[in-house]
Amino acid sequence: MMRFSKKAMAVAAASLFTFGCALAQNNDPVIMEVGGQQIRQSEFMQEYNNAVGDRMAKDPTATAAQKRQALEEYVELFANFRAKLLDAHLHGFVTTRELRRELKKYRTELAAPYLIDSAEMDRLMREAYERNHYSLHAAHILVRCDADATPADTLEAYRRIKELRKRIVDGEDFYAVAAEEAHRTNPRASTRPNEGDLGYFTAFDMVYPFENAAYALKVGELSGPVRSRYGYHIIKLIDKVPLYGRIDMAHIWLSSRDSSYESRQKIDGIHSQIANGEISFEKAARFSDDRTTRDNGGLLKDATLSNLPPEYIQRLVGMKDGDVSEPFFTQYGWHIIKLVRHDTLAPLEDMMPYYKQRMARDQRGEESRKGFARKCRIRYGIVDNTTTPDPKAQKPRRGQKQQMLASLDNLIAAIDSDSLAKAKWSFNEADITDLSPLVVTPNRSYDSRDLGAYIESHQKRERKARAKETVARTLYEDFIDSVSVAYADSQLENEHADFAELIDDYRRGLMIFDYNDKMIWSKAIYDSAGFADYYSRASLTKNLDNPGDSVFFWRERARLSIVDIADSTCLQRKKLEKLMTKAWKRSAGSSELGEIAVQAMKGKKSEVKTNVELVEQGHQSLLSPEQWKAGVYITPKGKGLRVLVVDEILPRSLKAQSEARGYYLNEYQNEVERKLNDELRRKYNVKINRDVVKGIRL
Repeated sequence: MMRFSKKAMAVAAASLFTFGCALAQNNDPVIMEVGGQQIRQSEFMQEYNNAVGDRMAKDPTATAAQKRQALEEYVELFANFRAKLLDAHLHGFVTTRELRRELKKYRTELAAPYLIDSAEMDRLMREAYERNHYSLHAAHILVRCDADATPADTLEAYRRIKELRKRIVDGEDFYAVAAEEAHRTNPRASTRPNEGDLGYFTAFDMVYPFENAAYALKVGELSGPVRSRYGYHIIKLIDKVPLYGRIDMAHIWLSSRDSSYESRQKIDGIHSQIANGEISFEKAARFSDDRTTRDNGGLLKDATLSNLPPEYIQRLVGMKDGDVSEPFFTQYGWHIIKLVRHDTLAPLEDMMPYYKQRMARDQRGEESRKGFARKCRIRYGIVDNTTTPDPKAQKPRRGQKQQMLASLDNLIAAIDSDSLAKAKWSFNEADITDLSPLVVTPNRSYDSRDLGAYIESHQKRERKARAKETVARTLYEDFIDSVSVAYADSQLENEHADFAELIDDYRRGLMIFDYNDKMIWSKAIYDSAGFADYYSRASLTKNLDNPGDSVFFWRERARLSIVDIADSTCLQRKKLEKLMTKAWKRSAGSSELGEIAVQAMKGKKSEVKTNVELVEQGHQSLLSPEQWKAGVYITPKGKGLRVLVVDEILPRSLKAQSEARGYYLNEYQNEVERKLNDELRRKYNVKINRDVVKGIRL
């Protein structure tokens, strides 16, 4: 067997590595150098394809020559961009306050999808989507109990709801029991006929625990006790229909306290006329007792299901756009409805932005965020010292609590209960003597000073004052979550290459924008001497016969005096025209023309207004083509007359610097940028490898 020494093997391995690197570099050659930085073809092509190449490749009309030209142009643009980027770094544009603020805002928005439990979020969105295919009609009974109620009050509310549920199961009427509980809670409130009836609703219309329980029921079933932030509910599911969203519908309503023969005959007669085509639904709506809609065809536009009577929903199910229902009776009277338009549920992908927005304010979104925070603590080894036993402490005796590494007792003692209940507590670091770390992350620890500042900034006015221990521990849980998520946020660039690339791209974009603004756009705007010099040079190159230069020239313009006479009832038009013509021939000014009109109006100055204008051909509506010459023209204007006196027609001419400032300024900014690019290319010794550019296959 042939043997190799370690030295020979090392040399062979090094040679192989060198050959591999050379091969990789040959496959990815340097396309340009900027300030000594080598930019390889792969990096350039990624930028080119994102900006231009992918679009050109998909364009069936783009020729090979056009694609090659686009590539060559982008090579120059990219070289200029990289030179500007180097110069922007040199001049400190990366550290400006505006850039940091804008980048922070963008990063917060971009980081949001990474700082959630994506699997849980996906599950919740799919759950909401499935539920949105149906609307539920339910009623409930609520025994109120605040989310932060004492254990004793919570137990009392739970026992009460259990007792009410048993009465219904044993045969008592649901609505009668609901009315009794509502009256017990608020004796002064009037009782509704169907107390507790919620009408129709769908996902996101109710608090999440209530929604969960309702969608788990079958029609006719009664739920067990359901806890929400309002208290304990029992829910009865009355109906479940495949209907979603908003509806445009029209209705005809005849008010009636009962379904008497006379009222039934009237509604049947209207329906018969509509069905036989004798009258349109819209015209029949004039017989409706709904004064708010009968004059517009009975239209109820963009109505939500929760705002419609349940009987309307029951008829709408299965109807198609344009269908008209049979007459039906409710507690309000007789009705006929017509479905004009109804929403259909869009694909899940289209609904996701809406769901994310709703979940940001919904309890299920909060649960997702808390779940993510818990996973962060496990993943990154974030330690809560208030729940971590102190290994140095003595083993507790029976009935004693285990001593933890840290405690909230010192901070809780420093809190004033009355101030906290009013959200006016001010944290004082001097009150903190125990500086033991409460929370420890891989890069820092947090003690009671950090928690105290957090509580001060997140305290809320309490409708019902809670013990300060309860408030402090609740906010501590939120504090741990925020610390955990903040640490995960700090690791995003290290863990997600796509995120880091997006942030870097945006940072560079902000830098270049600020750089261009200061070095090109604003510089050109405020450089009055440089702009004047550019105008004196550029204006000599403009050609009246070149269509591309038309914006730098005035077309023919008419200088005219305008005399408006408000009421010409008693005015002799021919006499006025004769007087105005004489005045025009002696080159009278607008004030003299106005005096002539006032005299013709027998001194009524308030009836006469004068004005002078210079109007451009093709950009005015005062003069007709036949009037585009010196002279006097009188036209009707309302009850009065308008006199147009054209003094002269000015020939086409070059616009002055102030008149064409915007057009010249754009050109001047381009010149400033060209000079800057030339300067930067020399400064940073920009080199483009033309052979590599030519070798790129498109």
